[in-house]
Amino acid sequence: MKKICYEPLIKGMTWSYSRVKTFDDCAYKWFLKYIKLPNIESKELFFASYGIFMHELLQAYNNGQKTADQIKKEYLTGFKTHVKAAAPSEAIFKSYFLDGLQYLNSIQPSGNKILSVENKAEFIIRSKPFVGYIDLIEQDNSGSILLIDNKSKVLKPRKVGKKPTKADNELNTYLKQLYLYSHYIFIQYGKFPSKLCFNCFRKGLFIEEPFNQEAYENAIDWFLNKIDEIISAQEFRPSIEYFKCQNICEMQDYCEYYKISKG
Repeated sequence: MKKICYEPLIKGMTWSYSRVKTFDDCAYKWFLKYIKLPNIESKELFFASYGIFMHELLQAYNNGQKTADQIKKEYLTGFKTHVKAAAPSEAIFKSYFLDGLQYLNSIQPSGNKILSVENKAEFIIRSKPFVGYIDLIEQDNSGSILLIDNKSKVLKPRKVGKKPTKADNELNTYLKQLYLYSHYIFIQYGKFPSKLCFNCFRKGLFIEEPFNQEAYENAIDWFLNKIDEIISAQEFRPSIEYFKCQNICEMQDYCEYYKISKG
């Protein structure tokens, strides 16, 4: 049987960090989401819904539309409306809800100049069209630019002077996204951000990483190499991981391998 060639379709895509990262996580999910069923509405899941709700509240606060008291009230009154999907357990639901409330109880302005909130960034990375949504861009009193990503996921600050840990490697993975966004910062402002930051709001942790030119170039190379890998792919194999398949993958209703993940 003659194999179907998806290369022309893939070459015409607009890329994003999540589109490339999805292929790394599960090539079959990538196939379902971007080739076979690109217009299917994704399933609503707890972690994604929670993250979207918190991002909406932080966007309203950072752009001055709502006060801290207003977004806290909206969180309390609208949580069940916005986060309708069941959590994996009652303990996880309670933890996420209380973590979000504690953060909103203590939220304060950074004191920096806000340059952009939830900005849709469309640009070109070495001939590849790219789109991303940047949560927050700030400028401090020295004129340095801070690129900030709000995260419900709890990351850990880097352990300086020690052999890289598993947490360090995870941080590096997420930094790739901010390094790709740094390309846009350079286009817009004529300079790279001085710091790449993660606002891990669930634990009130703000992680700052100084911009590193080598890491930036490595992220660009990773992005382009991964696109080449996707374009040349002959098959799209599933990555079956119980927790991710059950709680993270929004394509589970359309995946033939979903039942296998239950064991």
